[in-house]
Amino acid sequence: MANQRVEAVERALTLLEAFTPETPRLTLNELAQASGFYKSTILRLMGSLEHFGYVTRDSHGIYAIGAALGRFAELAPGLDARETLQRGWLARLHAASGETASLMLVEHGPAAQARPVEGLTRPRQAICRYVRVSEAPLRHQLEEGEWIEEALSALLHHCIDSGEIEVGEAAGLTVAALAVSVAPHHDEGLAPAEVIMLSGPSARLTPGQARQLMQEWQQSAR
Repeated sequence: MANQRVEAVERALTLLEAFTPETPRLTLNELAQASGFYKSTILRLMGSLEHFGYVTRDSHGIYAIGAALGRFAELAPGLDARETLQRGWLARLHAASGETASLMLVEHGPAAQARPVEGLTRPRQAICRYVRVSEAPLRHQLEEGEWIEEALSALLHHCIDSGEIEVGEAAGLTVAALAVSVAPHHDEGLAPAEVIMLSGPSARLTPGQARQLMQEWQQSAR
């Protein structure tokens, strides 16, 4: 079987395996340390991987896993392909920003204005489905399954209505949001929309920074 192996392919796979949830972004030096390969070899291999969308490289020369790998998740048995893809989105947005990245499930449509939850009426509801929380001491702490406050929920509805990135500030937070899927709704029911949200303390994350980070994420996700 040894003569059926291709060294260049194995080296490329070794580089991909250097990326982990703990190290989602790697420099050329870090890839060299993780793999033991010469930098010139890494540059050639990563250039090919980048060409096919398996890795990305930002303006500072830092590498991250590319969106193309998400296409293979649905082929792997035992995995929820959509969850794998969406959590990958959050990992990349978190890695690029250092802030909390979440996927919110938002109720919209006429019935969303008066939806009872646990004995309360919460207009314009949104619940956190998946989240990658910032590791900074001062951060926006979110839990999966948590309902968010009305001020943030209203901003999420604005981005659903506009179809564009919306940025705002509320409760000491800067928030950028973009709807990634919106089902058509009917007058008698609710249709959930999925919204990617980037959030962090306004003292650290400015609206301009939040918008730029979300725009860069949007381009890579496409």
